[in-house]
Amino acid sequence: MLSAIGRATARQVRVGGELPIRSASRVAVQLVAPRPMPVVPSGIRIAAVFARGFAERGRPKSSTNKTSTSAAAKQKPASKTGSAKKSADAKKASSEKKKPARKAKPELTEEQKTKLELRDLKKKSLWTEQPSPLPVTAWQVFIAQRLKEIGKKEGLQIVMPQLSSEFKALSSAEVEKLDATAQQNKVANQVNFQNWVDSHTAQEIRAANLARVQLRRKHGLTKYRAIPDARYPKQSMTAFVAYVKSRFPSLDNDPSDAKTKMKTLAGEWKEMSAEERKPFKDIAATDIARHQKEMNAYRERASH
Repeated sequence: MLSAIGRATARQVRVGGELPIRSASRVAVQLVAPRPMPVVPSGIRIAAVFARGFAERGRPKSSTNKTSTSAAAKQKPASKTGSAKKSADAKKASSEKKKPARKAKPELTEEQKTKLELRDLKKKSLWTEQPSPLPVTAWQVFIAQRLKEIGKKEGLQIVMPQLSSEFKALSSAEVEKLDATAQQNKVANQVNFQNWVDSHTAQEIRAANLARVQLRRKHGLTKYRAIPDARYPKQSMTAFVAYVKSRFPSLDNDPSDAKTKMKTLAGEWKEMSAEERKPFKDIAATDIARHQKEMNAYRERASH
């Protein structure tokens, strides 16, 4: 009878395939005989290898490894995306921390506010765009010509006494020549100024005049005179203005200055009765109606 080792060997031989019975019995006898070191023949080893190969081929393939692999593959990008998002959030937080806080603008002083207001009003007044007038008197023409010859090497205070002496020493013919130039300059000034006014719209000139009013009244800059513009309706007169216009020509022979004359007329107006004032009030009412009509037409033109 075979031992346990022999029986195990015989089972492997049967599973392994079709080996000759003779070889199997020979193997069994060799295994039964006592030996110091049992050696498995090469034929048996080959049969065992083939047996394992056939057994594994018959088994169904397991999808556990593929499922786990695919799940891991799907989770891996997710983990990378999550880590990238965390790093982006961290960088954003660090950049926000590094940004310095905006400093609040200091409040302007009254002097600074006044300067800004003046700069804005001067820009709206069109003062720098206004054409410079040419000299309109013989003295002004002479000074302009001589300063152009001398240049600006010396100050006016130094050369003015000398120029004054030269002008007094001029002949009558030279003075008449200067007067003729001055009269030509007056005409040129009117033409240049009117061309400049016409190059702007009536609304722009109106805005410039309003800015000049502020410069005169609020800031005391009297040089900013109003721009005459025939396109804008003339202001209506009051009853007192109508009276002054009617009475002022009769005071031409009065040697008093204009300010004194106005005081005289104001005193007369105060002493007049309501009946005496009525004709001038009627004139004022007619002029107010005229002004209203012209303003309506002006607004209609401006809206188009």
